[in-house]
Amino acid sequence: MPITSETISRKKTWLAIIAASALTLGLAACSGGTAAAPADAAAPAGTGKPETTDLLVGITPVADQASVFIAIAEGFFKEEGLNVTAQPAQGGAAAVPAMIAGDMQAAFATYPSFLLAQSGGIGINIVAEGVRGNEESNGVFVKADSGIKSIKDLEGKKVAVNTLKNTGELTIKVLMKEAKVDVSKVEFLELPFPDMVPTLQSGGVDAVWLVEPFQTAAYEAGATKLFANFSGPTAGVPLSGLGMTEEFVKANPNTTAAFIRGLEKANALLAENPDAAREIVPTYSKTTPELAAKIKLPVWVAGSASAKNLEVWNKIMVDQGAIPAPVDLKKMVYVPGK
Repeated sequence: MPITSETISRKKTWLAIIAASALTLGLAACSGGTAAAPADAAAPAGTGKPETTDLLVGITPVADQASVFIAIAEGFFKEEGLNVTAQPAQGGAAAVPAMIAGDMQAAFATYPSFLLAQSGGIGINIVAEGVRGNEESNGVFVKADSGIKSIKDLEGKKVAVNTLKNTGELTIKVLMKEAKVDVSKVEFLELPFPDMVPTLQSGGVDAVWLVEPFQTAAYEAGATKLFANFSGPTAGVPLSGLGMTEEFVKANPNTTAAFIRGLEKANALLAENPDAAREIVPTYSKTTPELAAKIKLPVWVAGSASAKNLEVWNKIMVDQGAIPAPVDLKKMVYVPGK
């Protein structure tokens, strides 16, 4: 399913609305529309034949998103009557607008991308969990000779994240607040993950936030890990999941249920054998098998997504001014038949 100039324009418009609204705490007012009613307790069980069989899923080529590729490679989607294709994106902040525009049927993203959309009046259903954050699989890196020794030293510096006002920036700011860093003196810049280490080495930025496999590539290049994002007040925070628009879910309950079953099989496999990710990551990212063998893995869990576990993002995003008020996560999280 090609992305045309028209859909790119729609995505840029959506991103502009989100960015401007988040800054002014007027995100909901800027959405220009009212979301459809969320899936309710009487949602169909979704055990029938899929209404739509071909699905395009927006992904970022990082280790966290191995479940989609495991489900494809192991035939879990095929067993459910689905033909699923992964479409690379820079991050959830790009994949979610593409999904909303109708260019994709699902998006793998960190949770702030979904909450931003929901807060802006765009109905989103979270259909499956991705991974949980841990101290080993991500972090903020600096050059070994930078002289930056602590989070406090980032005042007056430039820090790169893959998407602004999303997981990297938000969790860094939580830790900065705890360390009494003056966040107003830190400049956050947006860079694609593959460009971060070269930009750090050239002096274009002072620090970069990385996840695997880019974290291990940074170690290989001689960079130093300053701190882990998911530590202290952000330890164990649910990092990412898969979402669909409410409109798509309501029109395609059987397809959605089949998609969820395929993903849950993949998550269960990875929860039991996380090293399976090392074998699949080189197939969808520019990662050699040798590098994949060294990466620090995130945490996969079996089962369905939980609104209770995601409430931490309401607190973080409201505290950081990313959304004006908490969203109703119980209405967002979709479990077929419940």
